Amino acid sequence: MKRRAKGIFVAANKNTANCTPVELKVPPRVRLPLALLGTNSSSFTVKKGDTVAVGQPISTYGSGIGVPLHATVSGTVEGIEKLRLAAGYVVDSLVIASDGKQTVWEGVKPPEVPDAPSFLEAIRNSGLVGLGGAGFPTWVKLNASVDRLIINGSECEPYCTADHVTMRDYAADLAEGIAIVQSRLAIEKTIIGVKHPPQALLDAFSQIPNVEIQQLREFYPVGAEKMLILETTGRVVPGGKLPKDVGCMVLNVNTAVFIARYLRTGMPLVQKLVTVDGSAVRTPGLVIAPIGTPVEALFRAVGGFVQEPAKIISGGPMMGTALPDLEFPLLWNCGSLLALGAKEAVKPDSTACIRCGRCAQHCPMNLMAFEMTEAFARKDVDRLRQIGANLCMECGCCAYVCPAHRDLVTSHKLMKRFLATQPKKEEAKSC
Repeated sequence: MKRRAKGIFVAANKNTANCTPVELKVPPRVRLPLALLGTNSSSFTVKKGDTVAVGQPISTYGSGIGVPLHATVSGTVEGIEKLRLAAGYVVDSLVIASDGKQTVWEGVKPPEVPDAPSFLEAIRNSGLVGLGGAGFPTWVKLNASVDRLIINGSECEPYCTADHVTMRDYAADLAEGIAIVQSRLAIEKTIIGVKHPPQALLDAFSQIPNVEIQQLREFYPVGAEKMLILETTGRVVPGGKLPKDVGCMVLNVNTAVFIARYLRTGMPLVQKLVTVDGSAVRTPGLVIAPIGTPVEALFRAVGGFVQEPAKIISGGPMMGTALPDLEFPLLWNCGSLLALGAKEAVKPDSTACIRCGRCAQHCPMNLMAFEMTEAFARKDVDRLRQIGANLCMECGCCAYVCPAHRDLVTSHKLMKRFLATQPKKEEAKSC
């Protein structure tokens, strides 16, 4: 019998599943920050006063696994300013004043990819990062030998529907993207994991061999990489290992669609399809907007607010991050924007842990949140490592079921940052 993942059940609130996306008018300016992964090793290749066009590279790769950034509007560079990302990192960001023309850079053309190495190079040059939310450079993920490609269409976070709409409206592009990845990387089989497959998706893949559409169970976080692999293949990714270690590669549906479009047109990653919803939003909908657009413009595109938002979230309500203001730019890894009223945004007061064990019962990674929190309070590095605290994926299941309303996710995020700064035993002995 195949082992099943565990988690929680949350209200779906898929209010925009039947909406047609609207394309945002070109914003007056965009801000494009460096380093989605929290480093700032790359640098901009344009300066104040330079004229740029849509799709033009504007940064170096940087060190390690970085990808270049591209201008998302045509216009003039106003300068470089500091931007604090939601995770707390401060990075340089390029400000471009739009000329409203959206002139395409002359270098935009379909890349030549006769083999796997040129395919990986092209994907890196496109600036593609995972469009499901993690923002990890896709070319790195594609540089692996696996036998299973898993397309993530689960969209298990409440409110989010951009993936569903993509499968509904762009199933042909999805099929093309999957075929390209299968062919270039010699992958035996593809599984599309989705809770409610649109008819267009079923029709597009009805006659395609080696591609299976698998209907997922209704639980959160079935879309988390390790959970999805377990649900669709029965394979368990061990602690500290990656999907490739069990022969799997997971791509978001919009990532696969982009690959098809990029190889067809040569246009790098310059825009996003975003769900815009929440109790403070007048008319929830979906918006296609240039990356770097102030999020306020996306809310305005669906009619603005019915009440003053108490919290703006990039991503879903479970794993998303709160934004400091409405001027914050739309980033590459943002699939949804939520504006919540005070009733939803204000957390209940927390009380002492009652040792009920619900957090452990529902943790997808089989961790003990209450013990992790106590060990972190003691700064007990050995105990934290012993109980696998670094495996926490910050999904929020523990906090959701906690009757004491403890802010466990924040504690776990701080705990993981703390652990990352601690030397391993071998390193400590040599100091």
